[in-house]
Amino acid sequence: MQQAVNTYNKVYVDTNTNKVRMLLDLYEGAICFVGFAEQVLEAHNIAKKGEYISRAIAIIGELENSLDREVGGEFTQNLSSLYEYMIRRLTEANRASNALPLKEVKGLLEGLLDAWKQAAKQLPDTQTPIPPKESGMPPHLGRQYGGLHVAS
Repeated sequence: MQQAVNTYNKVYVDTNTNKVRMLLDLYEGAICFVGFAEQVLEAHNIAKKGEYISRAIAIIGELENSLDREVGGEFTQNLSSLYEYMIRRLTEANRASNALPLKEVKGLLEGLLDAWKQAAKQLPDTQTPIPPKESGMPPHLGRQYGGLHVAS
């Protein structure tokens, strides 16, 4: 019986750790795409700007769609509103080729990423440490999002 309990606990912790890691990876990916959009906007590469902004919007949309509205209450509603705001600002940045909304959204995403990292540290029995933020795209996101590989 104890072996079954231990196995259950390990699977529960591993599953939750993987969900946390996935959430953090999504934030890091969105931050990277917004940063890439800033860089190519400065270089006047309008096509790439649109591509990177679209990828950031897709990630933020997935974050918004994954919210558990039945459990999260007011927190979930506020986070949903913030995601919708970021998507609007990114759309404005793309339409007007304006870097200011990109900087704003990047700052919001970085703040949320830091908050989620702090929250993840509070999870009991988390076996996988949350690594510090690295520059550049997490390697697996390049494969996941259409084969995009960008050197940091």
